[in-house]
Amino acid sequence: MSQEPFEGDTEAACIVCEIVIPMARLKIFPDAKLCVACQDKVERGLFDLGAFLLGKSGIEEEIEPQPLEVQEDRLVVGAWSGGFMEVATQSGEMRTLLREGKKEEAKALVQALPVEAQAALVVVDEDPEEALSITGMDGMGNPGYHTQVVNLLPTELLTGLIAYDGEEKRFNTRLIQAMSPSAFSRTVADTLEPVDNAEARAAVTWEWLEALAELVDVNKRAELLRSVELELLEEALITRIHHFNLNKNVAMVNIDGVDWGVDMFRVFSEDSAVGPLPSKFIDDPKVGTVMDSLYEAAPDVMSAMVRGAWERQFDGWEDLE
Repeated sequence: MSQEPFEGDTEAACIVCEIVIPMARLKIFPDAKLCVACQDKVERGLFDLGAFLLGKSGIEEEIEPQPLEVQEDRLVVGAWSGGFMEVATQSGEMRTLLREGKKEEAKALVQALPVEAQAALVVVDEDPEEALSITGMDGMGNPGYHTQVVNLLPTELLTGLIAYDGEEKRFNTRLIQAMSPSAFSRTVADTLEPVDNAEARAAVTWEWLEALAELVDVNKRAELLRSVELELLEEALITRIHHFNLNKNVAMVNIDGVDWGVDMFRVFSEDSAVGPLPSKFIDDPKVGTVMDSLYEAAPDVMSAMVRGAWERQFDGWEDLE
């Protein structure tokens, strides 16, 4: 597909996935032909753009990374393993450099290690977030998270770093931005797996949606949202579906001289066009804000999610349609 404006607008489509490239990205990169997600895959070697442009699929299957495990006195990631004392020594060396104000030397020490060893260092370090921020630190000394290192971190550590202020519901969105879709979906599924109570599962899933909704990058929001199984996403709305006025009449349609009311739930039918923002018909403004953000990123996923939650909350959805 060639890059063309949309109906006279200055927006353009990604030449790979055809998603609209946001104006914010085009203002910074006027010649951008890829969305952020596809650009990231190209840069990480997961997508052969040259082959794609020659008419090939170009997509390489991304191998889902397995998180680091502690096995007796060793830390293990795939075929790599390191002794706990060895990794702790490297962590201590990094700490000494940081205390002496030698940030550049600390960065060189950490980034010279294989990504598996970097992940192990993060796990054993006294301040995992600071250690992780060094893995992606740039030449100007700005902290950052290396995506491949993030992908190898255990679920418990990742969730703790993401929800850095659980009481205030403040999330480390920079860390979420650095997660690959496979790492994100794995982490969401792992946090839900031990939870048996339906209400508790709904609360955990909703927190993930709240965190995802805070991402500024709409393409990343869409990519991560699409990576999670739809049934898991539906659970977030089970206890909140009562806030949705889905039986409300939103329009009247005249068919053969007879006026028929159109209920809000029809906006979410599979063959419907994109409807109004969810906040327009959701009682709870906080729920509406989260839904709006996610609906902007992936309206088809959110519509399916609402349908699924409605079906699981009430019987007879098929009859209503």
